[in-house]
Amino acid sequence: MDVIETIFPILAIALVGYGVANRGYLKQQECDAISKFVFSYLIPSLLFIATAKVKIPDNMEWTFLFSYYFSVLVVYLIGACLGRAIFKYNPSEQSVFGMGSAYSNATIIGIPVCSLALGEESLLPLFIIISVHNLALFTIGTIIAERGSLTLSNGLNDLVLLLKQLVTNPITGSLIAGGIINYSNIPIYAPLEESLSLIADAAIPSALFVLGASLYRYQIKGHVGSAFLMVTLKILFLPLLVWLLLFQVFTIDPLWASTALVVSAMPVGISAYIFSKKYQACEAPVAAAIVISTLGSALSLSIVLSYVSKVI
Repeated sequence: MDVIETIFPILAIALVGYGVANRGYLKQQECDAISKFVFSYLIPSLLFIATAKVKIPDNMEWTFLFSYYFSVLVVYLIGACLGRAIFKYNPSEQSVFGMGSAYSNATIIGIPVCSLALGEESLLPLFIIISVHNLALFTIGTIIAERGSLTLSNGLNDLVLLLKQLVTNPITGSLIAGGIINYSNIPIYAPLEESLSLIADAAIPSALFVLGASLYRYQIKGHVGSAFLMVTLKILFLPLLVWLLLFQVFTIDPLWASTALVVSAMPVGISAYIFSKKYQACEAPVAAAIVISTLGSALSLSIVLSYVSKVI
């Protein structure tokens, strides 16, 4: 595995998107329209086709999922506690800070990196992580942010609303639909499959372009200290904890363990900023953390990819 050959195309496409936005060739409304098209149609098509066709093993490696999300929970809680102890954040700010410390960009960057570096076989464990990503993190985030006013009744209402939003979300919905097709061995009409495959081929480069264009919007200004702490937890401490559990404590398929480790080293996902907008808390630190971690992930991913290349 050549780490530079794996990462360079991804960064290059994102850089083109950043340059186009920076030069004003695309206005913000146009970037938003492209982004909506990518995440409503292109990415779901890719996830549906890939999930429907992926080979599901007889024995699933569920330990990797526990290890990954246990690590995420620990880092989330550490982030929230540090936000309270160091920056005197209120519950909403603590929750957003924790989200920025633990939420990986598993789709836009995760899919191309895993596919190029680990092969198509890594997509199944990656999709399993993605399928519960928002459910796990947004549930934790809501509980922490609203713990002062959260009751059993409104907590259940929030959970039902969250589940409804996730099921109707194009990304989660496409994973569920693809999984049903796969599990049921339902054949996809060949012309339809070919059409979706053509759309899916444009998903990753388009998503990377949109990522680059979006980064121009997230400026590094103010609250740099809190942003760097967030990034440190995200691309250094989280991968370290995942590595400890999957490579030192448990024994599982090296490919599945490597996939979880690579995902943990991803930069802060844009959904963390959406979460911050929801609570109107820590928006500047999260925006800065997205930019810093995306740049810093070139180093963290290089280290992780160099390591996993020796174990798979």
